[in-house]
Amino acid sequence: MKVLIVDDSKIARLNIRSQLDENLSVLEAATFEEGLLKIRNFKFDICYIDLRLDNSSKLRGLELVEEAVKKGFYTVVMTSIEDEKVIEEAYELGCQDVYIKGNEKEHVYETIGRFLLSKERFVEDHFLKDSVPTQNKKYKEDLKKLLKMIPTELPICILGESGTGKSHLARAIHETSRRKGQFIEINCATFSGDTLKSELFGHVKGSFTGAIGDKQGKLQEAHNGTLFLDEIGSMSLEMQEGLLKALEEKSFYPLGSNKLVKSDFRIICATLDDLEILIKSGKFRFDLFQRISGYTFTQPPLRGRREDIFPILKNKLSLSRKIVFKEEAKLAIESYQWPGNIRELLRFGEILTASGVGVVKLDDIQSFIKSSGTKKTAGIVHEEQFELIKMIGLKAFIDQFMAEAIRMGLEINDNKIRATIKQLRIPNHTFYKYTSSNFDPINFKHSKNKEEIHELH
Repeated sequence: MKVLIVDDSKIARLNIRSQLDENLSVLEAATFEEGLLKIRNFKFDICYIDLRLDNSSKLRGLELVEEAVKKGFYTVVMTSIEDEKVIEEAYELGCQDVYIKGNEKEHVYETIGRFLLSKERFVEDHFLKDSVPTQNKKYKEDLKKLLKMIPTELPICILGESGTGKSHLARAIHETSRRKGQFIEINCATFSGDTLKSELFGHVKGSFTGAIGDKQGKLQEAHNGTLFLDEIGSMSLEMQEGLLKALEEKSFYPLGSNKLVKSDFRIICATLDDLEILIKSGKFRFDLFQRISGYTFTQPPLRGRREDIFPILKNKLSLSRKIVFKEEAKLAIESYQWPGNIRELLRFGEILTASGVGVVKLDDIQSFIKSSGTKKTAGIVHEEQFELIKMIGLKAFIDQFMAEAIRMGLEINDNKIRATIKQLRIPNHTFYKYTSSNFDPINFKHSKNKEEIHELH
């Protein structure tokens, strides 16, 4: 990647250059004439251009913006001028970004990210194909929306059932973001009390019984990187208060220490809990919820993206010898609900590999399902579902179940309302009860849906 920085201030050029990857090819220009010469004679991916150059009262940088845009360069204006008319003119000339000088660390990082996302095929080549491959149309569109948030510092909250790949998605976000630091992960449900405090904030020797030495916390390890907090809904209120303060100030005190530690990290959270229900029940702080839910993304269950089942399984099996599937076995795999989601599917792949089977038959699938350990408390209610019922209440669970069933019905029936109502055997008023808050008939693919709505009402 080739970058040009045009600014008559050496310090300003250095501020930008210090935020760029050392492997990039970077040229600088200290005057208008030098900048114009380089724009006309070299090819650049990104140009950072100051508007006021050579101590001139004229905004000669706008001429360079026009030249850079004509050459097809991704053009970023950096200026101390906050006049909206000037900024408007820069955009009208075709520049892609304008930022006010003073926070180069954040601005340069975001402009690089937006440049990469603007490149044709970046989404396909670097995220949807390699990091989070999918053949499901809706999931793919949701991931494309998520991609727009990746270059920013915005916190991301990933919702979804256990085993859907929330941790994998969080790591893919970090790797795509090009943050310099590490991806640091911690499952909040596996720790409690002082143990979780120690894991997050670290401690000094003697701060509590068993603290035989100093320990660096996850927040500090995540400096310039990403801190991923899995199952954040299980965190105690006391712990939530400490985390909120650390997030707001980007600093904290290790246990037993009076020395303030600063850490600049991005936070990504994940949970299978409904945080809004936990807030209403007083188990989760609303102010922390606002801090972590900058952008909320729902990771769909495997049963909601069945076209991905075999690609995921085959990718797992490709690491071993060749295995083939009988047609009835394929149908059984695709029709199984996979309550453990991707985690369960991958475990199935491990079992197939270890078993030494070459041709997978229907009996193999049925044997796995019977021995999969998916316990039932009563009838069709699984153990994981019952745990969720105990947490949020039966009524809330039923409401979520109904809404999810109707959403799946619409997806299967290509958003046809009549077909969905008929297939689910529900009355019209039930359909509208569970779709009124997020159901927009205007966006339907089939125009006759509008007629259906009027008839049903």
